[in-house]
Amino acid sequence: MDSAPFFTVVMPVYKTESYLSAAVESVLHQSFTDFELLLVDDCSPDGSGAICDRYAAADARVRAIHLPQNGGASHARTVGLQSAQGKYILFMDSDDALSTTLMDSVYGEISAQHPQVLMFGAQEVYTNSEGRVFSRVDIHYPQKRLTTHADVRDEVISIEKTTLFGYLWNKFYSAKFLRDSGVAFADMPLNEDFRYNIELFRTVSSLSILDVIGYFYYKRENQSLTGRFVADYFSLQQARIQDLFNFYAQENACTDEVKSVLGNIYVRSVFSALQRNCDPRSDMDAKARKGWLLTQLEDPFFRDLTLHAAPEGKLAGVLCALLQKRRVFLILLCARGIYIVKTRLPALFAHAKQSR
Repeated sequence: MDSAPFFTVVMPVYKTESYLSAAVESVLHQSFTDFELLLVDDCSPDGSGAICDRYAAADARVRAIHLPQNGGASHARTVGLQSAQGKYILFMDSDDALSTTLMDSVYGEISAQHPQVLMFGAQEVYTNSEGRVFSRVDIHYPQKRLTTHADVRDEVISIEKTTLFGYLWNKFYSAKFLRDSGVAFADMPLNEDFRYNIELFRTVSSLSILDVIGYFYYKRENQSLTGRFVADYFSLQQARIQDLFNFYAQENACTDEVKSVLGNIYVRSVFSALQRNCDPRSDMDAKARKGWLLTQLEDPFFRDLTLHAAPEGKLAGVLCALLQKRRVFLILLCARGIYIVKTRLPALFAHAKQSR
């Protein structure tokens, strides 16, 4: 066996003292043992750094890297990639967990096919303010083996439809491919994972997909209620949609199916932005929210894509119809209702999102 580990797990660490040990333990308890774990302490002000050192001292497979100043998750991942010795790299968040059989599940496919990227499924785990789990949602994708860039490109829009495309943590990447690609991690307040993937997948020509639940993505009520407010949320979502559109348009592959999926995403993004505009931190009153909506309704790119939208869920279908018919009052009323449900009944909001 080579001295270099087969897998490297890169885990940026910042202000996750309460969850870090569980995340690390889920890696160390893998049934497959030929891996290294890089804990990149992004100058965390809590006790996370000490936890990193404790694990590094106890297990030779763990290395703790302490950054001199906070640079954000993208910078921490860059440092981790530069330091990684493994053949394949997984970027994991420090408040989530892996299935203990994940590496065993993917090792055979990677050894046989040597794909540039391997993707797997995930479970969204919803917890209340006391940390109790009230819902679990498995996100699957059919098992596939894609060996040409055209096949990978055509699959991306279907993967995005399930939300699995944009994440870093549900993919093993060939370390050599990442380094040779020259794609850099973007420093963004939102969608930095997606931006990295959309740039990388412009050259991906081999993708293996396994229908296994390998990652537990925690959505915590206490974090969502106290989370940071991203003022330019919608412009970042617009950029995401535009990136996907360009991804296909530049290869003359922007089909009606692509436009339909992008239209569905646009509909969700508008209502998500509108309910955020109801947040006091947005400094928007009813008149400003109406003006914002009218501006979006006049945008040619928005109008073209939403005409192609055809959501499958009942709630999403109603919201889409309101946008297509430009029912401004009802749109704003629904957005206000969504905001109230999200802030006062977060469990109900989570269930509504799952069934949209």
